[in-house]
Amino acid sequence: MSSSDKQKQLIQEQILVCKAELIELQKTCCMSKRSEKMVGLIEEVEQLGATQLAQATIAPDDAADFIAQIEKVGSKLGILYATCCTPTREPIYAAMFKSLSKIHLRLLRLQHGR
Repeated sequence: MSSSDKQKQLIQEQILVCKAELIELQKTCCMSKRSEKMVGLIEEVEQLGATQLAQATIAPDDAADFIAQIEKVGSKLGILYATCCTPTREPIYAAMFKSLSKIHLRLLRLQHGR
């Protein structure tokens, strides 16, 4: 397995972690309106980098698009976190933000050929 393939695999794994945490959050949310937002966000997480990860190499513009997707998901996640009604879900949010950060770092490695 090439270094690039390994980075892509690790990115995919973090996407799955983020998705699993988001599903857990959605299941435990007591506010149906927020839960609906989470369903849409789950779909966005599922699509994170789908186009870019399918390519043999990730061009700089494609990497920039992927980073923009990460920023968008992180922004929406931040809104949910800032308006959460209970501190018991903080570890779930922390895990998702950590996954997004790991995705970003691995994407940078891919982008710079490491």
